Amino acid sequence: MTSKPFILLPLILTVTLVSCNRATPTGFWKNYKTNFLVKNISDQGPYGGYRAVYWKSEKSLTFDTKDILDFAAKNGWTLTDSSEFDQNQTIKWTYGNREIFPLSHTGFNDTIKSISTYKYFPRWFGGQLKLYKFKTGWVTIEPGTDNSIEENGFVILNQDKSELAVYHLWGE
Repeated sequence: MTSKPFILLPLILTVTLVSCNRATPTGFWKNYKTNFLVKNISDQGPYGGYRAVYWKSEKSLTFDTKDILDFAAKNGWTLTDSSEFDQNQTIKWTYGNREIFPLSHTGFNDTIKSISTYKYFPRWFGGQLKLYKFKTGWVTIEPGTDNSIEENGFVILNQDKSELAVYHLWGE
């Protein structure tokens, strides 16, 4: 009878460890090209959270668009749109004298407003960049309303494909 707990314990631990990446929003991104991972900012609470992840390489063409999109899809993110921005646009993405990625509970908006969630999303690079927008399987709810969005995950890639960032905001 005493052997059953010892048999079940490894099974429970294995299931817990394997499922943690899926249970943690955007947690899978920390396993992408780990040798280039520079920053992984994450905060989760009972009502939501955010994550900002940054990779950098000294070589251009390190980050392949198809590989990035396949990795996102494999982990449940569905590509919904993409856009390009140039230096004249990205230079305006500031909040409190800091360069930011303008993501709030109403989504990405490159018309900068005074929104406190911007402080959670540093922008590590600018210039010409490509933005990919995803449905993540998590929702973002505008505080104080019933308004929600499902497209709340973003990947940005610089022009020479040497820098990559992921941004995600979920909950209320």
